[in-house]
This record gives sequence, C-alpha cells and structure tokens, in this order.
Amino acid sequence: MTAKYQSGHILLYHGVFENIPMGLESRLHNVNPIEFRKQITWLRDQFEIVSLDDFIAAENRQGLAVITFDDAYTDLFTHAIPWLISEKLPSTIFLNSNLIDGGIFWRDKVRLVLSKGLEGAFLRYFSQEKWAQQIRSERFYKDSKKPELNSKLIDQALDDFFAENNFDNELLDLSKVIAKKDDLIVNPLISYGNHSASHYVLSSLSQDQQREEITSCQAWLNSGEYRTTSSFAVPFGGTKDVDVHTFICAKEAKCSAVLMSRQSVNRALQKDPVTQLPIFERYMAPSTLEGLILLSQKLDRIS
Repeated sequence: MTAKYQSGHILLYHGVFENIPMGLESRLHNVNPIEFRKQITWLRDQFEIVSLDDFIAAENRQGLAVITFDDAYTDLFTHAIPWLISEKLPSTIFLNSNLIDGGIFWRDKVRLVLSKGLEGAFLRYFSQEKWAQQIRSERFYKDSKKPELNSKLIDQALDDFFAENNFDNELLDLSKVIAKKDDLIVNPLISYGNHSASHYVLSSLSQDQQREEITSCQAWLNSGEYRTTSSFAVPFGGTKDVDVHTFICAKEAKCSAVLMSRQSVNRALQKDPVTQLPIFERYMAPSTLEGLILLSQKLDRIS
C-alpha cells in the first residue's frame, strides 16, 4: 500500500456487463469484467480494501478503500461478486427492494425510451401535462430526474406510454436485468444495504413517500438471511437528490450512516446538522483502469 493517498476512497459500480443488454445502451454506467478485475487488482495494491462497516468505524480512513455496487444488476452475481469472493475481498451491494421483488427500474425505462429514440413521442403523448413541459427532448435523461418532478409520477407515465405502445416484450426483457431474491449470494464477504424501495429521487417526493421508500427497503433487508449494513445509500447521490426529510426518514429507519455519490473522497468526517448522521462520499469508477488512476489521484489531491 502506498502512502500517497491521503483520503479514504469508496468506489461505486453499477453494471459489470460483458455486453450491455438491449434497451440499456444509453447512459448505463458500466465497467466490463476485464477492466473491473484490473481496477480492483490495482486498488488492492494501492489501498487496504475493507468492508464498508469497518471503513465507517475506522478512526483513520487514510489508505482505506471500499467496493460498493448500486442497483443489483444480475451481472454482478456472475462477473463480479464470485470473483471478489475468490479473492477474499469484501463488498457491499445497495439494492432496491421493489426491484428485487420483480419491479422494473424506472431509469431503465428511461434508457429504453432513449435507445429507441422515442423521447419526442413520449413528450408529445403527455404534452398537456405541466410536468412534461419541464422536460426537454434533448436533455430527456437528466430532466426526467429533476428534483422538481415527482419520480413516482414519471414512473407511472412511463408505464402508461409503454402500455399505449405495446412494449410488453421490451418490458419483459427489462424485468430480467435486475437480480431477484434467488440471485443474491449469501457470503460473509458480501453485505447488502438500503438504496430505497424504488430508486426515486427522494427530494422529489413528499416526506411520507420518502419514509415509505426508506423504511420499506430497510424492513425487507431486516427480514432476510443476508449480511446487511445499516448504511443508507442515497439514490443518485447528489446534493439536490436529498432534503432535510431524507435524513430524518433514514434516522427513523435506524440507518447509521448516509452515503452520497458526489465524486468525492473521505477525509474529515461530515455529519448532517439536523440528525447528526455521518455522511460518506463515493465516486463512480470510470470504464478503464487508466481513467480510475487519474480520477482517484485528482480527487485525493483536491479533497
């Protein structure tokens, strides 16, 4: 382990697909399995890789690193998790309970619209709705997750649009890209965490809706046989994706820490001023080892 890294690093992965599934080609954060193994091998040479809970409990996080995954795509359980176990490396998977139970990820529905070039058709279909007027066709991906637009409403609109256009086969394919309960691997090196029930932009929801998203996912985790972390990973993880109610609801659900995803690393401990929940930062791994090296060095210097 080198001493040049002054901060604690929590890496974030989503897909580790060999080939990105049809319909998800647009905007899916993916690192192919070969690059993923290269990155983790390099990470192990530079840092001490520890579990998320050990990282959070550490008095000094300098030189420590954590591997995390969001959304529980099926490929993790073939291309990533078994290899990490064979290498005796811990990792944490943040999942959405409604999706594990068979729901379709609303952001994957957005990617499907984009992959088929139907963003204009979608907006025309809802042209009389005030919320649709806040989404620009050329910025469909980003605008559809604005905190000003209730994510649950957008999700329902996507379902209505697909039903009108007979997308049954495409939706069936999308239903298979997120792992189901039987896919989850039980192993002491693997822990599972709360990423909300449906992965909505929490700040777009009412306090009661946020509470339901966080507490129902925590209840799902608590009822299983899996090793769990009490940390909560904010969907999307940006500053505008949370509000004061998010932290209050997380504390009510007995979450012990909140993870953001703001392309940053961890040095001084942060706390939410209202709930005093500790806040930790993650960053998304680029698609190549070279990109990861450059990004990790940049973030460590500026933090």
